[in-house]
Amino acid sequence: MYRLKYRHGARNYLARLPLKTKTAIINTLHALVINPDDSDPDVRALNGRAGFRLRVGQYRIIYTRRDDELVIEVVTVRPRGDVYGR
Repeated sequence: MYRLKYRHGARNYLARLPLKTKTAIINTLHALVINPDDSDPDVRALNGRAGFRLRVGQYRIIYTRRDDELVIEVVTVRPRGDVYGR
C-alpha cells in the first residue's frame, strides 16, 4: 500500500472545497493508494511532463508516483480548466 502526501497548495485548495466534492476526491485518492495500477479511477499519464492526471468530476488531480518509496504525492487539485496551465 502506498502512502499519500500532499503538497502545501494542494492541501490548502482541497480544504476550501465543499464537503461533498472534498469527500469524493479523498475517497478516490484512497482507492488509488490501495491499488495504483487499478483502472477504475480515471488516471492518465501527463503529456510533456512527469506525473499523472486523476479525474474526479470537474476536478483534476495532478500527482506523482514513486514506486521505490511507495509514495503518491498530490501536486495540484484544480478545476479542469485551471489545472494544466501550472
